[in-house]
Amino acid sequence: MDRPPPSEQFGIVLVLFRHAAAFGAALVAPWLLTQATVHTHALQSTPLLLGFSTIVLFTLLVNLGTGLAASLSTAVAFNHFVLAGTGFWALEPRGVAHSAGVLTAGILVTLMCERQNVTRSRLHRAMASLQAQTDALMEAQRGSNSVAWQFEGRKRRFLWAEGGAEIFGRPFAQVAALDSPASLVLAEDRACFEQSMEEAMRTGRAFRVEFRTCWPNGELRWIEARGAAQPGKSELWRGVMVDVTERKNAELALIRSEKLAAIGLLSATVAHEINNPLEAVTNLLYLAALAPELEPQTRRYLTQADEEIARLASIARHTLTFARPGPSPSVIDLGEIAESIAEVFQPRCRSRGGEIRILRSGTARISAPRDELRQIFTNLISNACDALPEAGGGLVEVELSARATTAVVEVRDNGVGISPEHQARVFEPFFTTKDGIGTGIGLWVTRELVEKNGGQIDLRSDVDRPGFPTVFHLEFRVALA
Repeated sequence: MDRPPPSEQFGIVLVLFRHAAAFGAALVAPWLLTQATVHTHALQSTPLLLGFSTIVLFTLLVNLGTGLAASLSTAVAFNHFVLAGTGFWALEPRGVAHSAGVLTAGILVTLMCERQNVTRSRLHRAMASLQAQTDALMEAQRGSNSVAWQFEGRKRRFLWAEGGAEIFGRPFAQVAALDSPASLVLAEDRACFEQSMEEAMRTGRAFRVEFRTCWPNGELRWIEARGAAQPGKSELWRGVMVDVTERKNAELALIRSEKLAAIGLLSATVAHEINNPLEAVTNLLYLAALAPELEPQTRRYLTQADEEIARLASIARHTLTFARPGPSPSVIDLGEIAESIAEVFQPRCRSRGGEIRILRSGTARISAPRDELRQIFTNLISNACDALPEAGGGLVEVELSARATTAVVEVRDNGVGISPEHQARVFEPFFTTKDGIGTGIGLWVTRELVEKNGGQIDLRSDVDRPGFPTVFHLEFRVALA
């Protein structure tokens, strides 16, 4: 049989030494304390006080064995120091009976203390198990971005589990001060949330409801709340609230992709069906432009109409097909494109009492397909004209400037501005605030075209800003000479 290594041998010896020392102390201490009691005048009336105190201490602090050893030592010391002094011989029946009584009392005290030890140990294990479960719940809540809750029907108050995710964007100390999270639910969803809760409490059925909440930074988040009444406690409800923003965004992205796929198929059909009429109109415009009696202004209008028909044909062919090869890029003066589009929209803008101004600081040339640049300026200027006040005095400014390596375009208007909750969504496909007239894809197309040509576009809007509340800022790489 292999012998344990020296380190283990030393550990075994050390454990044995500790046990021996504990039992030795349990035998010696009561003897010495009982002797001290007999010789101390103030303690002579309670000769067993220190002895039984020793029994309790050894049982609680060491183990049952040392408590029994201390009980035996106390009984023997009582026989030797106390009974012998009262005239009883240690081995006389009466002396033995007194000593046995002391020993029995000591054993009972030891067993009571041991029971206390067992109870304390069980309590510690229960507390440790409860703490482990609490830690697991906290970890689960953080991992799933959720928070468990409890609703007391009589008090009409929500209680939140410790360590839950801050799904409302606020510290839970602030949320816990509210009787209900209804005030944190977006106004449009609040009635549905409260109605679902009331219906569940009235019928006793489990409920599930989704709602939105607005964080202090203006971000909108989706929350899913689930709960059920506890068996036999209809006034007590427990459940969980989960942040499902990522899932909702994925669902919306899937819906958008399906819509875009449908639009792509439809655009191909439309392009095929209108191709012949567009060619016919182009030919007619060409023939009309050959008439010698036309005035120069009319001829220029016909030429411009021909250009717009050509652009319309290009848009029909390339709408929502940015992954396909597009027209070849060429070096384009952004100022020329901006001025031609502004001339088209100027009558529309003036009909609303507004005006379009082109501000040029240097020549900004970039390499991009002409039709795509015209589409970008068309969408931005058209939206700016739609945002102008109907009472008149509207102004749309298109400023173009060139830096060392960057061409900068800013399209700004003095309209009503864009609310903060809409600014984060203006570039999403199918999002529009123009009820009945907007398709919701103009700015999405614009951003796609800008990024496709190596540029970037940003929106700055403040409804309280004087002058021009809304500014679209575009940057492109300057074309190399």
